[in-house]
Amino acid sequence: MKQPELGDYIANLRKEQGLTQEELVERCNINVRTIQRIEAGDVTPRNYTIKNILQALGSSYAEITQELHNKPKTEKTPENLLKNPKNGLWVAIVGMAYVLTSIPLTIIDLSLNMFNDAIVTSDSRFLIAALYCILATVFYLGLSFNLKFKTPMLKIFSILYIMVVVFSEILFMDIYNTNVSGAISPTIIGMTMIISVIFSISIGLLSIPFFQNKDRFSRPYKYLGYLLIIAAAFNLTVLLFPIGSLLVTVFEIMMVIYFIQNHKAFANEPTMA
Repeated sequence: MKQPELGDYIANLRKEQGLTQEELVERCNINVRTIQRIEAGDVTPRNYTIKNILQALGSSYAEITQELHNKPKTEKTPENLLKNPKNGLWVAIVGMAYVLTSIPLTIIDLSLNMFNDAIVTSDSRFLIAALYCILATVFYLGLSFNLKFKTPMLKIFSILYIMVVVFSEILFMDIYNTNVSGAISPTIIGMTMIISVIFSISIGLLSIPFFQNKDRFSRPYKYLGYLLIIAAAFNLTVLLFPIGSLLVTVFEIMMVIYFIQNHKAFANEPTMA
């Protein structure tokens, strides 16, 4: 039996017997930190360590191997992918504020682009866009640094996505100011197309780590990578950019829900290094 199945089995067996980790330590003379790391699946213990723990719990390696062999296959229990579930709530709160801030910003831009109606001044839009960029930065950094992915790709591509968001808002601000003055030019159309393509590339890259780790998520979160790649495809068409942006918002809402759920499920467990 390999990790994390071994750690789950030991933790469940200990709880069935009503033992705390400290009480198990007294029985097998293994320090509590080691017990915690084994149960969390962070380390694969040596054979004699497994033997001592199982003997203390009245079991044996042969017994759990036979039990695993006889047990019908079920869907793998989803992992706790948060480094510190207690921080999950804060990331979710920032994410909710970020998504809510994007709504008026989208309405402002659509109102001008589709109906030629500037419902706010350039200064007001600038303030909303500045808040939007700050919240986007905090949310995506919090997301990428709190998820326990096996490679640093999520951190790298999240930082790249943040840079694209900020760069795009700078261009959108210039476009907004120009549109308010009524001077729409081929340059503005070209800038809009460039923004759409850049967004598409950054979203496509962001989908890669979610594809790599999809089997570690439960449904529906294992499909986050597919959601992002579809959003990237819509953005690449330029004309369907609003649909792509909507799908990215759906991804962000799902991540907010995921962080809240994991905070509730795992916040009271000991944090592992």
